[in-house]
Amino acid sequence: MTPANCLNCDAGLLPGTSFCAGCGQRTIVHRITLKHFGHEFFHAFTHTDKGIFHLLKSLATHPGSTARAYILGKRKSYFNPFTFFLILMGLFVLSNNLFGPAGKKPEPGARVLENMPSPQAKAKYVGMISRVNKVKAVFQKNGNVVAMIAVPFISVFSWLFFRKRGFNYAEHLTANMMFIAFSNLVFTLLVFPTQAVISSGGGMFLVVFAGMVFQVLYLSWSLNGFLQLTKTGEKVKSFAVSLFSIVLWAVFSIAVMAIYIYQSRDFYQFFLKMKG
Repeated sequence: MTPANCLNCDAGLLPGTSFCAGCGQRTIVHRITLKHFGHEFFHAFTHTDKGIFHLLKSLATHPGSTARAYILGKRKSYFNPFTFFLILMGLFVLSNNLFGPAGKKPEPGARVLENMPSPQAKAKYVGMISRVNKVKAVFQKNGNVVAMIAVPFISVFSWLFFRKRGFNYAEHLTANMMFIAFSNLVFTLLVFPTQAVISSGGGMFLVVFAGMVFQVLYLSWSLNGFLQLTKTGEKVKSFAVSLFSIVLWAVFSIAVMAIYIYQSRDFYQFFLKMKG
């Protein structure tokens, strides 16, 4: 029997109607059972039209046209990209914490402390080591937040260099959110687990470098499809923009970390001299 009012928005319902005219919810809502819970959970991830695995497959095979279709109106055909981003970034952080290189925390060096000219310099040095550990913890435990900042940063460049293609900044932001979330899977599934079994610093650097190369190539390929770039010059431009934006983001991140860690030009120069 159809209730008199919608259980979701309290709008009045006509007898015999299946959906609320106000919010679209079904008029007959069954009680949640374990069977219903399991069905809905499984359905949310595997639905052929809009499940998360359908979106993963689409972003693996034709990411640009997938983002383009969503932005141009096919909203019900795909898993919500905002939820998708949060889920994949959560897995990114989990993988980083499980497999990422924890290593031994840096500690103040006895030799450096002995050569410090004053108690104030020693205090600055100890504070610097403390800030190094804080930065490591932030990036390992809050990689999702870092990625959330990276998306609007990278989107500025794709929008600036391709603004004549008709998409506004928010639409570039949405597309890049999908691309970056998917490309970060290479870190979640490959880079962090590989780092866990590699002991050499050079080997770990190569693994991270390979992950970044993949991100540049994937972003460039995605932009080609999203913006429908077909000419060789346009594709070269999309690769250059992808490379530039990702490298600049890396440089920007390192610069922010260095400013926070060292906080003093004179002390930074003294520390470099001591390390040499």
